[in-house]
Amino acid sequence: MDYVTCLRVLLATADAGSLSRAATVLDLNVSSASRAIAELEHDLGAALFNRSTRGLHLTEIGERFLGRARRILADLDDARAEATSLNAAPRGCLRVLASPSVGRAVIAPMLPAFLRAYPDVDVEIRSGPAFGDLSHILIESGADVAVLSGRPPDSGLLFRPVLTGTWWAVAAPDLVAHMGLRDDRDPMGGLSGVACLSRTGTPPAWRCDRAGQAHVLSFPTRVAADSLDMLRTLAGAGAGLALLPDWMFMDRPPAAFGLVRILPGWRVTPDPDESCDLSVLYPRKKVVPPKTRAFVTALGAAGRAFDARTTPTA
Repeated sequence: MDYVTCLRVLLATADAGSLSRAATVLDLNVSSASRAIAELEHDLGAALFNRSTRGLHLTEIGERFLGRARRILADLDDARAEATSLNAAPRGCLRVLASPSVGRAVIAPMLPAFLRAYPDVDVEIRSGPAFGDLSHILIESGADVAVLSGRPPDSGLLFRPVLTGTWWAVAAPDLVAHMGLRDDRDPMGGLSGVACLSRTGTPPAWRCDRAGQAHVLSFPTRVAADSLDMLRTLAGAGAGLALLPDWMFMDRPPAAFGLVRILPGWRVTPDPDESCDLSVLYPRKKVVPPKTRAFVTALGAAGRAFDARTTPTA
């Protein structure tokens, strides 16, 4: 009898306190179960059980050996489950948590190809905040994955970077023409007094860096909104300047929204600085479900493809 089967008989016998009950659990006959224990005792050169009319009781050696055997079989079962999972086709309902902006600009464009590649996977997208800690929402909602903009939270969740985000300063062409702004112009002059569209709770200040030059620009705020899509729409309508993550234009360039980039030769970030990187968060499990692994891989490929494209200037 193989050694793994002998170990499983040992565990079942210790848990049941009886060879006959262990044999029933493992669908073996009693003689086979007895032979498995005998083979282990012969191999170890020691008795694993004390036998009495009241049943079987582990010896000291048996207790020590059982603890190791239990861990070995648990690791073996985990390894087998992981290997089986890697070979299994993704299927089932994948619940994704993301802000409406991330869902529209990042997830929606890659989803048709994902669904064609995995016909047995259904997707349910739930709304979450654009920035901030999604970890508690992910756990409470029962979602499989969350797509987060910003720095991943310090939590027990697993995360994988998807896209290194860059902030783009954008405005409507008419507003740019009115400012007379050029790439080689000092931003302090060209942007002086121009209204800025900002996220709710975020101070309207930008830091502009280029070749050793650094400026911090503060703006009057005419409109604040908690929706990045709203800020993009307002900017396209000429209501003011906006500083948006580049992934907001992952599916279509700024021109498709009536916008142009300003200060493309500068590194523009919020002041204080804030990350707009995209990451995927998912629960820490011994075996990640195939549907989750497939989605994370597909989203990472979409992010790398966007990074590799030539940065649009209009």
